Amino acid sequence: MALLSEMPFLEHLEELRQRLIKSLIGLAVGTAVGFAYTAEIIAFLRRPATALDLELVAIGSTEIFSLYFKVALGAGICLAAPVMLWQAWRFIEPALHKHEKRYAAPFIISTTLCFAAGGVFGYGVVVPWLLNLEVLMAAKAGIKLTMSAGSYFTMLTATVVAMGAIFQMPPIVFILSRIGLINAKFLIRNFKYAFLLFSVAAALLTPSVDFAPMLFFMAVMTGIYFVSILVAMVFGRKRTAESS
Repeated sequence: MALLSEMPFLEHLEELRQRLIKSLIGLAVGTAVGFAYTAEIIAFLRRPATALDLELVAIGSTEIFSLYFKVALGAGICLAAPVMLWQAWRFIEPALHKHEKRYAAPFIISTTLCFAAGGVFGYGVVVPWLLNLEVLMAAKAGIKLTMSAGSYFTMLTATVVAMGAIFQMPPIVFILSRIGLINAKFLIRNFKYAFLLFSVAAALLTPSVDFAPMLFFMAVMTGIYFVSILVAMVFGRKRTAESS
């Protein structure tokens, strides 16, 4: 197969379109499965709030419909993550040498496992920390805290998906550095852009005026980025046309 760099621009676009369509099909199937079990998923996701005796209320006339869709979509993203990762790999695969293509299985397995680990971290650590912070701040201010079900599940699903995505950084860097497409110097040189991206992502995940949750997200993202730099530093190597 011709290298991507040798493919005409329109072929690049056609290849990208096919990969995006297949990813969207995977997402649609995953979301449909999520819809079938949305009530059970919601019961599971309520546990962090229940542990703090935090009451969730539906306020808007269509909030329950929106809630079911958001939870199903979040479940769909998690279920379709391996499919989307495989399509991403298939898109870049034509640009790889023959001996580099053997990393396909390690790429899919490691990124999928790390996505799952990140989701567990988001659900088991980040969300309880954020809720505890809100409960403590409300108690200090003498305010009875109730929370919109829509806002709670939006925050939770966004956190789980975001942490899953962030935790994929080290294995992706490992594979790309082993192939020789990136190295530690590249990551260090572009840290300022990564930090800007982390700031925007943290702001989107914590749409409030409180800086503590935002700083927490930024710290997690930055920490994983530095772990990725170490991974590239230890395992990276120069790219060669043949297997060494």
